[in-house]
Amino acid sequence: MNAQPSDDRLPREYLKIGVALVLGAAMAMLDATVVAVATRTLAERFGSTLSAVAWVSTAYLLTMSVVVPLAGWSMDRFGGRRVWLLGVTAFLAGSVLCGAAWSIPSLIVFRVLQALGGGLIQPVGQALLGRSVGPRYMARVMAVMSVPMALLPVLGPAVGGLLLAEWGWRWIFFINVPIGLAAITLARRWVPVSTPSPAGTARFDLRGFALISPGLAALVYGCSAAGDHGGFASPAAWVPVAAGVALVTAFVLYSLRTKIQPLVDLRLFRDRAFAVAMLNSALMGATLFGAMFLLPLYFQQAHGFSPLRAGLVLAPQGLGTALSTVAAGRLTNRTGPRVLVVTGTAVATAATLPFALVGAHTSATALELPLFLRGLGLGLVMAPLIAAGYSTLRRASIPQATTTFNILNRVGGSIGTAVLAVILVRGLADGTPTAAHVASAYGATFWWALACTAVTLVTAAFLPGAKAMRAALAAAAVHQDADAGAGAGANAGAGTAGVAEPETAAAAA
Repeated sequence: MNAQPSDDRLPREYLKIGVALVLGAAMAMLDATVVAVATRTLAERFGSTLSAVAWVSTAYLLTMSVVVPLAGWSMDRFGGRRVWLLGVTAFLAGSVLCGAAWSIPSLIVFRVLQALGGGLIQPVGQALLGRSVGPRYMARVMAVMSVPMALLPVLGPAVGGLLLAEWGWRWIFFINVPIGLAAITLARRWVPVSTPSPAGTARFDLRGFALISPGLAALVYGCSAAGDHGGFASPAAWVPVAAGVALVTAFVLYSLRTKIQPLVDLRLFRDRAFAVAMLNSALMGATLFGAMFLLPLYFQQAHGFSPLRAGLVLAPQGLGTALSTVAAGRLTNRTGPRVLVVTGTAVATAATLPFALVGAHTSATALELPLFLRGLGLGLVMAPLIAAGYSTLRRASIPQATTTFNILNRVGGSIGTAVLAVILVRGLADGTPTAAHVASAYGATFWWALACTAVTLVTAAFLPGAKAMRAALAAAAVHQDADAGAGAGANAGAGTAGVAEPETAAAAA
């Protein structure tokens, strides 16, 4: 029987699960930010061009786009913990090989191996959390685990600069080894063994995979090419984007008609809370990833900062996100996701305004407070969004829901980054490269970033409020009890020790 703390504190066993899983996700995120800093160094060491080195990151992103749709099916087929451990192991193997690479082509190949694991780590880890802790504690756990994730984009450039300066480029990959080994050790000790789901015995959706995985890869590549070629009018951009849209559209039509379990179950969108949360997830992906692209560039180009210093200047945003994320996790079940997401989006929108108004003489110091406030706003958004999306779902649907969340967040991020890159490149090219012109180009681009954030204010108004959230949690408790009874009966009949994945504390409420 699951005990429920009388003071509603987060149970220690759930916190342990979160710590183990977040180590794996943190490793992958740190790797992405550190590698981005090393682009010029890699070009110099291997005597290669920047465009060739760019494929070190591009190949990684494309491979992840192919792998992410497999997350839900692989969990159902093989069990969540096993798949997560396999993903971390593949990422570690790729990291060691990347550190031993002898040329840019070999490094690209090994980055593909890294991405095969990296594409599974975050969605499978998120689904494991959802299955283990349930809807009642989901926001709390996600909030606590989001603190290091909020700080890593700030720490990444600093860590990358230090590794490059002191130990050389190979250590930007070798640094993953101790983190990954710690994640594997803790996961084997703290994360419950998860049994495959009955859904995993269904035939693999090969046709769906052949449509959605290359479709997502084409979309991501086309968006990336749009930024490099000055817009979507270039054939290098619009051809893959058009192909990607066609393949994804074909997948949508196919998945709604197929008789087998689709790789990504779009029928989940019939649930209003899930559909609205996923829409907001895509919009926030565009906002978050777009700003991650734009802010460091602004401080480097308009203020002449090094990548290391530009990363440190962004520290207030990471600090603000860390503080408000913890608060959001505690408040979500009381206030409902809607109040927090609307408030956070409004604060983030207002805090982006000073960047849209920058001029040639705007000091970096004057932007520190807006960065902190922007972080506070964004920190109120993500944990409540995830909690809202999962609040009305059965536990068996969580792997599919997590796959959908990661796909939309990633596609939204790719589109948001591409649009801002195109606007910025055109703004910088249209005039003489004076300080005033550079500031004006960035200001105009930040207006678009602000508009994207503001759109989320409208969609967030349709998220569940406090009353709807309480009703969802009560319904989830009933479903959890039903699932627990069915699982116990099945395991008793099979002579096993019981369901390995723990039932949620919501069932004991």
